[in-house]
Amino acid sequence: MAFAIVSSLVICSMLGYTLTAIALDGRFPWEESPAEQATDEANFEDPNEDAIGAQQTEVARNPESIEEMLLLANLLGNSGRLPEAIPWYERVLAQAPDDLTARLDFARALSDGGLKADAELQFQRVIATDPRSQDGHFYLAELYRTSAPPRLADAAREYGEAKAIDPLTFVGQRANEALLQMGVGQPVGSPSPVTSPEVDNAP
Repeated sequence: MAFAIVSSLVICSMLGYTLTAIALDGRFPWEESPAEQATDEANFEDPNEDAIGAQQTEVARNPESIEEMLLLANLLGNSGRLPEAIPWYERVLAQAPDDLTARLDFARALSDGGLKADAELQFQRVIATDPRSQDGHFYLAELYRTSAPPRLADAAREYGEAKAIDPLTFVGQRANEALLQMGVGQPVGSPSPVTSPEVDNAP
């Protein structure tokens, strides 16, 4: 009995110490402080770091290679290093302004990085060069749908364009699924046309 009482007192004492520490420190013991979080972020290793380094070497060896520069830009963009990627995309497009793959990659990187207006311009340039660019229409629709506020009428129009180009491709099927989710599409094979929803566009 005495042992049980002593054990209970020890446990209560430990709990009291922990609660006091929480009260004084303002956080739970398992929570990281801002300084600890900053240290973790500084120690974070980009899984693409080695690939980026290797690609930078390839670009240095072939400084005029559009393919090598585009690959470096995409690696940087996919690693969240958009400010570093943008000059490489621009360099590629300066040499090959009609390279729609490069321009589409640039547009998607801009969109993923939150530069919606710049991304919209690049998507529009892709479509102006090739009105039947299914990817161009689809990803422009995605940009409109995820804008704040969403531009649903514009999104529905671009999804409809992407689906109309070829409803049986993977992109065409995704466009159709998006339209169905928005309540304005028809199942593939239906004779009824896709119509845009009655939604006012944001200014």
